[in-house]
Amino acid sequence: MLSHEHRCVILILISAAAVVALFFVDPIAQDPNYHFFADSRHIAGISNFWNVASNLPFVIVGTLGLLRYPRLLHEESANAYLILCVGIVLVGFGSAYYHYAPTNQTLLWDRLPMTVAFMALLSLLLGERVLRTPRPQLVWILVLVGAAATLYWAWTESLGKGDLRSYAIVQFLPVLLIPLTLAMFRQRYLSSRLLLWAFGFYLLAKAFEYFDGQIFIATAVMSGHAIKHVAAAVAVLCLIYAIPTRLINR
Repeated sequence: MLSHEHRCVILILISAAAVVALFFVDPIAQDPNYHFFADSRHIAGISNFWNVASNLPFVIVGTLGLLRYPRLLHEESANAYLILCVGIVLVGFGSAYYHYAPTNQTLLWDRLPMTVAFMALLSLLLGERVLRTPRPQLVWILVLVGAAATLYWAWTESLGKGDLRSYAIVQFLPVLLIPLTLAMFRQRYLSSRLLLWAFGFYLLAKAFEYFDGQIFIATAVMSGHAIKHVAAAVAVLCLIYAIPTRLINR
């Protein structure tokens, strides 16, 4: 049985290896084809209507999370929880803005709040499972790192020398660290069951995204990318309810 310290070392080594690997990969520019989606229908005066409208669940779920905020049971989770919920609301608006007019410039406003939300979630989980004592500054450090990585990508694209490497790390490293943390560390108050459901819906969302065109052809109603937004919002709903609140006295 690995000690707590040894399990922490595993997370650190994986993170360090991912960062070091960046220096052995050439800069990665944003693929221009990324901005072309299967369903580009113009409805009610809105371009790419369903890819825009399907972001509404993010706003609803993020707002629901904000309404739960005053009743959080564990004060140590407050900052990360609040940033997570605000980030999700902004994902809804930022992603809708991007899909209305898909370009590298508008994509920044989709990716920036998404990164903030990912970093808030990671800090929340590390604080609950991994750290022995509260580290309230951790969430701010991770959010700043995530935002800087995303802004760096946007800056390099503006110079015509796009480099996605730093963004890729802050986007996908948490996807690796979160299930590892759930597997290796004991639950304190975050619901492992709901966190696993969230991870499952996230993977489902990625599958919908990958089969965007095939799903649109099969249904002729909605594309995989639009359904992806709904599945991702359900994942966020699971995350929010994984964080306990006090019961309302009646």
